Amino acid sequence: MRRVPPLLVSCLLLGATSASAQSDSPTAAPAPAASSASLALASLPDENGMAALLWARSPEFATARARIAAARAELVRARQLPNPEMDLSVGTIAVGPTNPPGLNRLTQVPNAGVGISELIELGKRGPRGDAARAALASTALEVQSSLRERTYDVLERAAEVATSEVRLAELERLAEDATRLTELQRVRAQRGDTAGLDVDRATLEETQLQGQLVEEHSRLAAALLACSRTVGLSCSPFGGREAASHFLSSRLSRPLPPSEVEQRPDLLSLEAQRRGAQSSLTLARRRWIPDPTVRVGYLRDQFLISGNQRDSLGVSLSFPLPVFDHGQADALAASAEAEASEQARMQLTAQAERDTQSLSTQRDAVVARRERVRQQTLPLASSLVQRLEAAVKAGGASLQDLLLARRTYGQLLLDAADIDLAAFRLSLDLERVRSAGPKPPPELGEHF
Repeated sequence: MRRVPPLLVSCLLLGATSASAQSDSPTAAPAPAASSASLALASLPDENGMAALLWARSPEFATARARIAAARAELVRARQLPNPEMDLSVGTIAVGPTNPPGLNRLTQVPNAGVGISELIELGKRGPRGDAARAALASTALEVQSSLRERTYDVLERAAEVATSEVRLAELERLAEDATRLTELQRVRAQRGDTAGLDVDRATLEETQLQGQLVEEHSRLAAALLACSRTVGLSCSPFGGREAASHFLSSRLSRPLPPSEVEQRPDLLSLEAQRRGAQSSLTLARRRWIPDPTVRVGYLRDQFLISGNQRDSLGVSLSFPLPVFDHGQADALAASAEAEASEQARMQLTAQAERDTQSLSTQRDAVVARRERVRQQTLPLASSLVQRLEAAVKAGGASLQDLLLARRTYGQLLLDAADIDLAAFRLSLDLERVRSAGPKPPPELGEHF
């Protein structure tokens, strides 16, 4: 008489928990909303809200605000007129006998004067103001570029957290199945229905899955720590596989931004640097124009016995002679800066166009692979597990084949989460190289 496979009982008990890979274990409640001390990834704001949160919370942008203030102060300074100068003088102080003799040295000889002078800049205030204005715009755009990059970094850290949560959900389900199988095999071995080798095999599989589970918990903790360091707040996980999977897949459903590479904040910052350097170059070339200093003075003279005028006004005009230094060094520096800014902008623009083409190709390939895995590979693996379960129950297949199929199915589910993460990252990278991104805070947007 043919013996019914002794593992039939374990298959019957395990079949209900692995009929479909898409059925999740009971998920935890969604994470609470973001508070003043934490950021709930389940209710993550959009790019504009995330940028505003980073601008207010991240320590990196505390120093950025000081840079903006310093550039604004330079613009205010460039618009101000030079301070006038006042001079005081006392002259005709007698040394030795007076002429004519007998004059009072203090009340009949000396004169006292006071004057005010003002520097008049010719052709320099305009270029200096333009250079300061361009420097402020360049600084603000550079900070906006950093804020944009940091926003995408937060989204990428959140995607890593979501991937870990999805993998954890699958590993926990597989580990629970392995634990139940080990217990059943141990009971059946005590009854003599199976060999001890099957118990050892089940125990090793359970140990391996438990090790992967511990490793994935560490990976989730590291992802949450990286998220917290990036955003400047404590990050709370999504709280369940469903919310995490939705976050990963939602990025792919969004239309790609227009390919307006020239409007990227970092490229606009380089353009502003070029304009500022051109203004500085104009300012340096105009240093050959001498700036006159006008002086108006009043003189009170007590030496009246000689026929001098008691009260008089004087007007003088002085010019520097730009013979040796007339801005040559400043012109060389400004010219080099303008050329470097333009070259960097052109090279980054060309690189962005190449990156756009390459990333689009990679994204299309990953999306196609993702569709094949979700529409063909995973359903096929799920169907194979179900057919093997039925065969094992009928005594037509071994438990080893079923375990191997389940292990393959579980690995495919983990790979599917990694593919979602790769597609998410490629979508973010495409937005990075293009002009997409959050709106600038009002403190930045008013300067460019």
